Amino acid sequence: MREKLTNILREDGLTIGILILVLGAWLILRTPGDQYQTVDDFLTELKQGQPTTVEFYSNRCSICLTSKPKVDRLEQEISPQARVIRLDVSKEPGQSLTRQWRVTGVPTFFVFDGAGTIVYRRAGAPDIEDLRDSVEALSSTPQE
Repeated sequence: MREKLTNILREDGLTIGILILVLGAWLILRTPGDQYQTVDDFLTELKQGQPTTVEFYSNRCSICLTSKPKVDRLEQEISPQARVIRLDVSKEPGQSLTRQWRVTGVPTFFVFDGAGTIVYRRAGAPDIEDLRDSVEALSSTPQE
């Protein structure tokens, strides 16, 4: 039995390794934005009274991938007063919202107040300090 297992690992070790890497990448790159099936679901969520940072991204975008750890840290710092939602531009609702909000490149960041109004927009590499300042200003301001 042990010899069989050793032979399998020798012969299929590369395949197993690749599968583990793919699974790991999927776990890292999946995002909370995937929970929204429609534009209406997403827009309703934006109006729930909590400031929200939205990142439009693509898994093929090198800036998106390299800025992910910074955006993850921002999310930890502003939670629970505010939240970060990432929307993949190749899936719904991100695909429709890129047209609606005229997103022309990724990454693009928006900050919304608790009523769902855009208060900040930036295309390109994120300025984490600007994002944090925008969110903190909203968090310290009473929402209507």
